[in-house]
Amino acid sequence: MHAQGILGRVTNLQGEAIPFATIYVPDLSTGTTSNSDGNYELKLPEGKRKVLFQCLGYQTQTVEPIVGKSFQEINIRLEMQEYQIPEIKVMASGEDPAYYIMRRAIAMAPYYQKQVSKYSCKVYLKGSGNFEKIPFLLEKQMKKEGLKENQPFVMETVSQIDFELPDRLNQKVLAMRSSGKENNTSPMGMITNNLYDAEKYGVVSPVGKNALKVYNFILSGVFQDQGRTINKITVIPKTKGNDVFSGFIFIADEFWNIHSADLHLHIPMTDVNVRQFYGEVNKNTWMPVSLDFDMDFSGFGLKMKYKYVASINEYKTTLNPELDHSFLERLKTQQLNEQRSVEAFVAKEQKEQQAIAKSKEQKRIDALMQKEKLSNRETLKLNRMIETEAQRNSPPEPLEIKSSFQVSQKQVNNDSAYWKTLRPIPLTSGEKSSFAAKDSFLQVSAKPEFQDSVRNSKRKFKIKHLLFGKTYDYSIDSIRQYERFTIPNLTAPTSLSFNSVDGLRAQLPFSYVRSDSTGHLLRLEPQFAYAFARKKLDASFSFSRRTNGMTNSWISVSAGTTTVDFNRTSGLNSLTNDFYTLWLEENYKRFYRRDFLQLNASRDLINGLNLNATLDYSDNSALSNHSSYSFIDHKDKVIQPNIPINNTLESWQLENHQTFAYRLVLEYTPQHRYRVQNHTKTYVESKFPTYSLIYKSALSGIFGSDARYDLLKLGLRQKIDFGIDDHFSYSVNRGKFLNRNRVYFDDFQHFNTQSTGFMFSSYENSFRLLPFYQFSTSDQFLEAHANWQTRRLILKQLPVIKNSSISERLFINYLDTPELKRYVETGYGISNLFLLLNVEAVAGFENGKFRSAGVKVSLNLK
Repeated sequence: MHAQGILGRVTNLQGEAIPFATIYVPDLSTGTTSNSDGNYELKLPEGKRKVLFQCLGYQTQTVEPIVGKSFQEINIRLEMQEYQIPEIKVMASGEDPAYYIMRRAIAMAPYYQKQVSKYSCKVYLKGSGNFEKIPFLLEKQMKKEGLKENQPFVMETVSQIDFELPDRLNQKVLAMRSSGKENNTSPMGMITNNLYDAEKYGVVSPVGKNALKVYNFILSGVFQDQGRTINKITVIPKTKGNDVFSGFIFIADEFWNIHSADLHLHIPMTDVNVRQFYGEVNKNTWMPVSLDFDMDFSGFGLKMKYKYVASINEYKTTLNPELDHSFLERLKTQQLNEQRSVEAFVAKEQKEQQAIAKSKEQKRIDALMQKEKLSNRETLKLNRMIETEAQRNSPPEPLEIKSSFQVSQKQVNNDSAYWKTLRPIPLTSGEKSSFAAKDSFLQVSAKPEFQDSVRNSKRKFKIKHLLFGKTYDYSIDSIRQYERFTIPNLTAPTSLSFNSVDGLRAQLPFSYVRSDSTGHLLRLEPQFAYAFARKKLDASFSFSRRTNGMTNSWISVSAGTTTVDFNRTSGLNSLTNDFYTLWLEENYKRFYRRDFLQLNASRDLINGLNLNATLDYSDNSALSNHSSYSFIDHKDKVIQPNIPINNTLESWQLENHQTFAYRLVLEYTPQHRYRVQNHTKTYVESKFPTYSLIYKSALSGIFGSDARYDLLKLGLRQKIDFGIDDHFSYSVNRGKFLNRNRVYFDDFQHFNTQSTGFMFSSYENSFRLLPFYQFSTSDQFLEAHANWQTRRLILKQLPVIKNSSISERLFINYLDTPELKRYVETGYGISNLFLLLNVEAVAGFENGKFRSAGVKVSLNLK
């Protein structure tokens, strides 16, 4: 640990503090950031050092102190940056010169995204915040966590980051400290990524491939910084939303890389301001060296301001050996030669091309880069070519995403003297007082009796828990064992439901879960429900165990008796049915009683290929209505009998019966990537479709089984994300009952129909206009759904709502059965109105002829 370096204060010419200025030493690839008071401290080895002081809006200042055996004070006064717009860059076409610059920056972005194949660095992250307003309902819980209104709280961490293409990220927390009761390290993911990777978080980068469609650019100024020409570009979203920036991005001439950025992002209820500086950590290699961002949250009666500041240093980088890095120097040469005669320029380029062995693709890239003016189309073409060249030369993407996060209580060190030697950014006086309060708390919390009290509060049973619920925590962090037992809350709205068969129904789901670091998991779920009108107690029990986390091997057993919807997999939401039954005297769901015993086993046969096998025995009984109650007595309505309406349904298919059936499900997703944690494989969302094959058979005569049929289904589904709330999804299912000797209605192929005008949850891949149960089939069927959701379609072009958080969607649903020929449903919807409401207009067509239309309203409670 160095015991010497430089410290001081960074101010402007008026003596005012400049917060979060970057102090960077290029030859050591290290640096720090001033705090909100402008104070800084940087530990350095002895010797003469070149130190850069930088801040957006100010001229860079360079000093070369001789570092001795102690700290020396160097106070810096930065001058405001003066911007100019050279006439040489004004285009004859009248187009703003910013487009000349941004087209090249966008085209080069794929190269800079993969320029470094691996790097390591050390990150100091400090977050400080303040709750300006805490609603009464949250005040008690916040106080338990050590958070009070207008009382600052601080967290800081020092982490070692190791990254390797394509996405292997290991974070080891070396030290962490918090003025609150909880320690955390978020949002390290945002710190370790830069604007070239912004689209990983669903935000359109100003240098991303879609930038020219999404943003307008204006060249606001040009200045010199360390011998380089830096262009200040104003970034203006064409349509505002939750996935676009506004503000400024600074692009360097010659290499067209990001120099720095000062951008604003608005997400629902939160404004975020991001400032980021890039430093040259190796020749022609620029990486983020400092970052700070402010978050201003206001919503649901809660107001909070939070500020993160990060200093990134001790970089060690490795250039991607699969890429041609020599063309960066050729770009620089090209810029210097732009003013020379065409003949001399061409001759020089021909000589260079002869001296450098390049692929045909690289020659095309160079040819486009030499063009004085690129069109939008040529920019995207160049971007794709550079990206393709980088991908072509890169090794295959590994299936396992080897990222890790390591932290233990050993790293939680709250000793003030220790942190004084470690911290690169000095604390402000407010932050010091916040930690002083934490130190007082630690003196109390370190006592054995306090620790016993906390442990007992998590585990001790009290009579009131039977009414208000409780989760008992028996986890042991030191051995990474998670263990919890939950008693349900009798007073929770979700514990109660109402339907015409059961009347008022109280449901109590208990749960016990235990997992460990070997990939094993045990889950026990006893559930009790009482139907007051039917005077019936239902009970069920489920046992599930994961025996191998790496192969996703599960075994489970469940048994019990319950009231169940005929459409068990995709029926109407219970809360919606409750509302219609109690308030509008319209009951839509139809029920039967199911006493069952079920055995299930599943595992991955190979990566991405999963086999699931189920044996199921059930005794199924018809049920009738036991309640006709509603809050309002509608004269023109009456509660309907508990009999589903279906054109092909025969009376015997609703009679009491027994069913013994087995089901095999085979699902395959090609090249399905995954993460491994605690010896457990977790698949991530795939960019490839998932194929499925389902075979279900009911066998008669076994344990008195009456049913006999065979059903085969083939399926395909995929979801493609383009950004936040911007995706396209589709699914196709083709099925046929190979034999249907005796198919009862509960085993029909039911479809996801959501035909009520109002719903408490929104559903993709559902039929909005088809009646419940009416077109369920025991024959063959073809079902398909496609859904496109975006925030840039029609309404967001209007000035009045362009800044709102709404998104739009287009969808089409298709169903073909013997009873419903070539039914097509198409619609347009608006989501997130007032953050909670969805509205859709839908039209249905059968055999090309108009059938029906409607308007649907739903809430985002799902």
